[in-house]
Amino acid sequence: MSTKKKNKSTNVKESLIDIINQPGVCNGDPLPSERELCDQFNVSRTTIRRALSDLEAKGWIYRIKGKGAFVNINKLPQHLSLLSSFSEDMRKRHMKPGSIILAISPIIANANYSKKLQIKENETIYLLRRLRLAEGKPMAIENCYMRYDIGSIIADTIANDMSLYRLFKEKCGITLKSARQTIEVGTLTNWERKLLGENCPTTVLFTKRQTFDTNDTVIEYVESKYRSDRYLFQIKLSAESNNCEEK
Repeated sequence: MSTKKKNKSTNVKESLIDIINQPGVCNGDPLPSERELCDQFNVSRTTIRRALSDLEAKGWIYRIKGKGAFVNINKLPQHLSLLSSFSEDMRKRHMKPGSIILAISPIIANANYSKKLQIKENETIYLLRRLRLAEGKPMAIENCYMRYDIGSIIADTIANDMSLYRLFKEKCGITLKSARQTIEVGTLTNWERKLLGENCPTTVLFTKRQTFDTNDTVIEYVESKYRSDRYLFQIKLSAESNNCEEK
């Protein structure tokens, strides 16, 4: 295969992955026909078929003879109205959760982490970095920042596949009450992309969460990067009778 043909096929494949990962695209949605894709990308049908074959082999699409190609993404939803751990989310979906500890060590808190943990700047805190798994497949990279008194206990007790929230309760005597979380589009560094898989989309779901106990004290500040092709966030919205008709 010539390098030129290979590059064309790769470019088409990457463009289709970006299309598949667009908001609103659902499992089972049809892709354009081969002829339409040829016109869209200005390439031969051979190039299109090669790109589709690669996508099918990697699980991005499935094809039905005589009907075409269809999106094959089964994203795992997380309901934002409930405070729960990653492990709990996976078990509710009858999936085996897992985690690999990448690092756990004391660090000096900069201005941002000090503000998030509501402590003085330059205090020593703990960073727990983990690769989160579902059925053994990489789902997210999680950086959890904790005050030193909490982090030192966690560092002595946590191991791969353990639930951090369970350790908060059993080892630290902490009862979690609420959290504040934001979601935005993020990107991956080269080492993060290797951890999440070479076929991981170029953009990820980047979340930031402050978790509070029953005394409204910050227990953790977490920054996570989720694979956008395998995870989605859901929130239930209710209309207020006084305002909904005015919008």
